[in-house]
Amino acid sequence: MSGRLTHLAIGAGIALSLLGWGAGQMGVIALDALRPAIRATAPAAHSAPTRPFSIHLSIEVRP
Repeated sequence: MSGRLTHLAIGAGIALSLLGWGAGQMGVIALDALRPAIRATAPAAHSAPTRPFSIHLSIEVRP
């Protein structure tokens, strides 16, 4: 039972991660489709360096 629960937790974490990544990609596509004029008129604004960031998802399974 514990092994099944572990596999379920890992699978759920991977599924949530992929779901979040997919939602982010859809957001980028939607913004590009909704605001094409901004990209064409201000290319320097989009190439400006931004501070890097990351989001970490951690799942802890205890017996």
